[in-house]
Amino acid sequence: MPADADRHLAERGAAPSSPPRITLLGPQRHPQLDRVMASLDLDGAGVATITAGWRDREHDDALLVEQLGGRCVNLGLWQRMQQIWEADPELEQADRRRRQVLTEMQELYLIGLRHAVDALGRIRAHEPRDERVHRMALEDVLGIMRDLDERHVRRVAELHQEFYARHRPEERDAVVRGRAEVGALVDGCDVVVITGGHVGVLLGTLHMFNLAPVLAHPVEDETDPSGVHARVHRPVIAWGAGAMALTERVLLFYDDSVIAPGVAEMLMDGLGLTRGLVALPSAADRLALDDPGRVTTLVSRCRPRVPLPLDPGDRVDLTPEGRLPQGARVLGPSGHPVRHLDPGATDRSPGAAPVDPAREEWS
Repeated sequence: MPADADRHLAERGAAPSSPPRITLLGPQRHPQLDRVMASLDLDGAGVATITAGWRDREHDDALLVEQLGGRCVNLGLWQRMQQIWEADPELEQADRRRRQVLTEMQELYLIGLRHAVDALGRIRAHEPRDERVHRMALEDVLGIMRDLDERHVRRVAELHQEFYARHRPEERDAVVRGRAEVGALVDGCDVVVITGGHVGVLLGTLHMFNLAPVLAHPVEDETDPSGVHARVHRPVIAWGAGAMALTERVLLFYDDSVIAPGVAEMLMDGLGLTRGLVALPSAADRLALDDPGRVTTLVSRCRPRVPLPLDPGDRVDLTPEGRLPQGARVLGPSGHPVRHLDPGATDRSPGAAPVDPAREEWS
């Protein structure tokens, strides 16, 4: 934690959390944020809240303020974004065009996914005459789905990069002012809390106000495929869309085809402050966990990352490197909840649900 954050905590009579880390929670329909803050020795800490995923209800945060004892400031990213659009119509038009293209890309990608899911179902329903051939056919289709996922996420990233390179928000007065104001507010706080809502909107505001370097800094890591991992400057607590936004890869999922497409779909890269996990908020409500075929398909598509269900009452304190702690409840290759094994982790998430030790473990 930076010296300023330690000083702020000391001034409030609170003990600094060392080293700071990310805490992911299940849905907060029955809030436990006050207890989580107390368990992290953050009573009296100043909190920056990010509720942009709620969009125009961003400041409807009375319960959140109550849970935090009133010691918080809402960064108001959604409202600030609207102010930027008013001040810079050219940037607003460019961003609206980008969102239109993203919507079409997602629609067309989903068409391809649906065909692959249909093929997967037909192959699974086929009575195998040769188990090896049957397994190879299933893996072929899963490979096609993973390829669709990777291509889609890569193209989305390229579209974002093109937007930022062409329109250079970091050089526009309204954006520069907004980023400076938001950065100063976060700098004056000891903790950051990110709520749920619309993950696409949330990520859009986080990127526009360049929150990634405000929240964390890169650390060289030879064990990580990217060569670095992120270290947060101060504790970050998140749930729902907030948890998804912090990860490397955002997956939309809802197995009820009446309510949603019924096909899990990659959306885009997240901020990348975590390592090796895909956050699944309200997994018990949104996934057909009693359908092993659907769950194993999702697990396969997440590889090499591990699907992390975040259900009511769940709490996972990541390691300082942003990785899952040993014993965290994840979805294993068979589609069942299993204990995550990480030889480098010595702590266990206080909120991890008990797991049947007879089931497989996944590292």
